[in-house]
Amino acid sequence: MPIALEASGFYEWYAPLNPVPALAIDSSRLDDVVAYYHEKPFRGLFGNRSFGFAQDDLDFLPRMADAIYLWLWDVELNNVDGIYALHELAYAGINPKRPGIDFSRFPALRRVINHWLKADCGIAASTIVEYYLWHYKPRSKSFVGLEIPACVERLEFNWANPASLAGLPVLENLKRLEIHYCRNLWDLSALTEIAPNLDSLAVFSSKRVESTAGVLNHPSLQNAYINGRVIVKKTGQIR
Repeated sequence: MPIALEASGFYEWYAPLNPVPALAIDSSRLDDVVAYYHEKPFRGLFGNRSFGFAQDDLDFLPRMADAIYLWLWDVELNNVDGIYALHELAYAGINPKRPGIDFSRFPALRRVINHWLKADCGIAASTIVEYYLWHYKPRSKSFVGLEIPACVERLEFNWANPASLAGLPVLENLKRLEIHYCRNLWDLSALTEIAPNLDSLAVFSSKRVESTAGVLNHPSLQNAYINGRVIVKKTGQIR
């Protein structure tokens, strides 16, 4: 279900993939937003300029500290300190126009959609099990030094610029890896080392990936799909 202006006069979001109903943050009437949030009650919040978000801080969040879902996009923030009041935060999506965030400070965090920001920290030590990273494009064009949640089970890269997977940490719990629009990437040979227990691999719109090194010889991989071609499936291999 799309975001809709309800009879309440607020934008509300009941999308199938959202874990809880979410209420839009309208900066022009924050007191009313807070009151309605607790009246309903909601457990999710989202912010976007099209739906009334027009501020550069998150100072209102302590007033809705039981929120477990937060999704902010197309906003510009100068201060994010208010986010640390969300001790039950489990699902988060945040754009890069903001100060860095210490992700280790959220004990319940499970799923994060994050635009890469060098100032972010605490990611490796976080409780994140699903991590969707967008626009990882360091000058080094390498994964060396990139923080990945140590307990991640599902990992997705979108628009990353490294040519190989070398430099990623060993991720013992990783079961599913997806790669989208990584146009420099061609070498997956480090896959057996960095994801020894991987079950599923999917590569889309990353046309330079042709070699199956690290894929066909992976000890636990059950399914692999690369640019429209099935490379590994449970009943056998297609070369």
